[in-house]
Amino acid sequence: MLRKLLTIVLPLVLPLLVYAIYLALARRKARLAGEGRLPRWQEAPWAAIFIASILLMIASLAVWRMNLGVDPGVKLMPPRVVDGEVVPSHPVPE
Repeated sequence: MLRKLLTIVLPLVLPLLVYAIYLALARRKARLAGEGRLPRWQEAPWAAIFIASILLMIASLAVWRMNLGVDPGVKLMPPRVVDGEVVPSHPVPE
C-alpha cells in the first residue's frame, strides 16, 4: 500500500499540489499589488535571486573542487598510525 502511494500517487499528485499552492500565492500577490497593499519585500525578483544563488553555489563548488588536493598523477602515502600517532596522508617523492 505504501509502495503504491510513493511510486504512483505521490509523483502524480505532488506536482499538482505544488502548482496549486504557487497559483494561489500568485493570485494573492496580484490581488494585494492591485490594492496597493503588497509588502515591499515581496516586490523583489525572488526567482532570479534563487537561480543566481544556485549558479553561484555550483560555481564555487566547482572552483573549490578544482583547487583541492594535489596534482593528478602524484602518488600519495595513505594515512597510517606510527607509535600511536596518526600520520596524515602526504605525497610520496619519486
